[in-house]
Amino acid sequence: MEDAAFESRMEEVQRNISISHLEQLSHLGLPREAPPPRFPREDKTDPVTFDDLKKWSYDNIKAIDRAKANSCHGGKNGSPIDWNNVFLSFMESCASYLRDTSTLVKSVEAYRDGDNETALALYAKSTADIKALAKIWGMGFQMFADLVDEAPDGHWWWDGPFCAGFYSLDQNKPFIGVAFKGTNPSRLAEDLVDYNFELVQAKNTLFDAHVSEGVYTGLFGTFKSAPKTPMVLITQSVAQVANASRKSSVIHVTGHSLGGSYSTLCFTEFLRYSTIGQLPAKCSLGDIYTFGSPRLAERDLGDKLVADLQTGSSWRIVHADDIVPQVPPVTEFPVTGIFNHIDGGMKIFKNKPTEKLPSELGTSPPDRGWPGADELAAHQTREYYLAWCNAAGA
Repeated sequence: MEDAAFESRMEEVQRNISISHLEQLSHLGLPREAPPPRFPREDKTDPVTFDDLKKWSYDNIKAIDRAKANSCHGGKNGSPIDWNNVFLSFMESCASYLRDTSTLVKSVEAYRDGDNETALALYAKSTADIKALAKIWGMGFQMFADLVDEAPDGHWWWDGPFCAGFYSLDQNKPFIGVAFKGTNPSRLAEDLVDYNFELVQAKNTLFDAHVSEGVYTGLFGTFKSAPKTPMVLITQSVAQVANASRKSSVIHVTGHSLGGSYSTLCFTEFLRYSTIGQLPAKCSLGDIYTFGSPRLAERDLGDKLVADLQTGSSWRIVHADDIVPQVPPVTEFPVTGIFNHIDGGMKIFKNKPTEKLPSELGTSPPDRGWPGADELAAHQTREYYLAWCNAAGA
């Protein structure tokens, strides 16, 4: 009876969040088809497909089950890394790439025409592959934010985040995964979020730390279609999902590439909420898992995580040959300052034991320029999967 009641509550939550997103998206000029590359660039990426992720899921279903039994939480800060939790969060971050844009556009058009039921059906279909993966894992899925086709106010050449929510169906082990989509190399607007790395000081967010302007504006800026910032929308969605459970849910945050940058800021803001008693009710803060994330802040952000994070851990997973975590350049410029990664770095290899990365906080790491397209092979999720298999002994 309790499971049935939970499913009923979640159906209502999903409907309410979906209608809210459709109302937001109905004000956008969405593309009718996936856009071609908007600038000349050789794309040598090897995109991971739904079938790849499906196979990885079945091949490692025991790791997923163990992570679920842990609520995808490794324990208080200082606990050892759990590679099962790493895998589940990695799969969540990979799944966030699978949204079907063309079906979403049809959904929005139906909503504009007043056909809400058709709109909701198409909206659900646009994330059918993501939901299918979540079902394999024995979990549920709900889109938390979708602003990848709209620019923050004052920055028409950028776009905003796509954030997927995954939740446990086990009422005895409730947890919520907040997963951010990474960079699509054919979308100039997403690349410009990456490349706009001038540091700005956060205002009344993120402990007033100095962070990359592009990512900060994407998560904390305002958008014409949304009366609230993406961070507020995500927090409200997390609260609605958590309230449907009878026990408190553990939150973890994850993302690959640009998604790792968004994840770091989102997790830090959740941490700030927890220190001032504003984390959503029936929630506790767990871990963050990022994969191939670039640097995005001065040391003050990392210092706050070290000082205030107690209930979970920060895990920054880096493929040994991935150069994206080595950017942006760290040379001290008058505007940018020095970028430092947050702590918790682990370097993974396809054929060597895992290495713990030393802290960058308070240092000046070696400088390098931006990577070219021909240098990004090890940044791809397929390479991270193979290195995870080695690290976990899978």
